[in-house]
Amino acid sequence: MASRPVGCAGLPQRQLPADGPIHIHIAEQIKEVLDCEAWSGQRPVDWLLDYAPVDARWCLVHATHVTPQETQRMAASGAVVGLCPITEANLGDGLFPALDYLNAGGRFGVGSDSNVLIDAAEELRLLEYGQRLARRTRNVMAMEAGRSTGGDLYRAGLAGGAQAVGADGGGLRVGALADIVSLDASHPALIGRQGDALLDSFVFAARRDVIDGVWRAGRKVVSNGRHHRRDEIAARYRQALEKVLA
Repeated sequence: MASRPVGCAGLPQRQLPADGPIHIHIAEQIKEVLDCEAWSGQRPVDWLLDYAPVDARWCLVHATHVTPQETQRMAASGAVVGLCPITEANLGDGLFPALDYLNAGGRFGVGSDSNVLIDAAEELRLLEYGQRLARRTRNVMAMEAGRSTGGDLYRAGLAGGAQAVGADGGGLRVGALADIVSLDASHPALIGRQGDALLDSFVFAARRDVIDGVWRAGRKVVSNGRHHRRDEIAARYRQALEKVLA
């Protein structure tokens, strides 16, 4: 007999914050789904939506193995799904039903999770290519026929990512955070490209060396593709890894 589930309200030691983002890893692998069903009699996403006050503050990370009903419920909740296509591919987790979720009005962001590779464009690229392989068609994540797939992917990921971390994703305007990425217009992948074609090339044709500069909250931290504290960070990483492996 399955254990009786306890709602979030019944766990005072795990009280949820009154405001700010809430992230939870969920339904990443089949065994997790089976274990949750054995414990509660429900699938993970259905259980969460029944027992927790899921709303736009929530980010459901992975949500790889969901039913059509769960997909619809996630989209209706206002939560954002945090997809990690590189990690999910590396671990052989499976593919999220992205098109069905988008068609239901769902929002997504991307993240690195296991940090096997940190590359935002690669996350978006693999997200689209996984959907193409599963559906055996092209330009799956473009919002309409003839639109830029890279542009739609980038803008959707940007909006969903901002929601997931509780940030202002309002773009370049007075009062917004000056979080900016600049691309090297002389890079071979960008030659002759303008408008959304630049985003298509950034997502599908270029590599990380196309990134020229990065500003965080108005402070430039990357110039000519190199982080200002790269040597210091690399040295600290090397020391930490050597300590772990010793």
